[in-house]
Amino acid sequence: MIIPGKGETRLDRIIQAIGEMATGGSNALGRADVVLAPGAAETVVTDSLCAPGALVTVAPLSASAAAAGIFLKSTARGAFVLGHTVSDATDRVLRYEIRRP
Repeated sequence: MIIPGKGETRLDRIIQAIGEMATGGSNALGRADVVLAPGAAETVVTDSLCAPGALVTVAPLSASAAAAGIFLKSTARGAFVLGHTVSDATDRVLRYEIRRP
């Protein structure tokens, strides 16, 4: 989604941005894949879109990730921490999405 600047005068760009927001578009959204840290009970994920109070949702992409008991421990500016079971597995892959508050 393209957000018009404060000095935007082109009505078509402003209308497009409003239309995209009305249908769920947002530039306050991040998405990527991450591998859970092997041998650890938490994984720190850095993402510039993360902020205190952000909503982070995860979707395991492997059976071992699904069995990891993943939960959100904390969010901060530029990073969040996922808690999970300890395992030496290196295939615990998940996809996450961030929505800023």
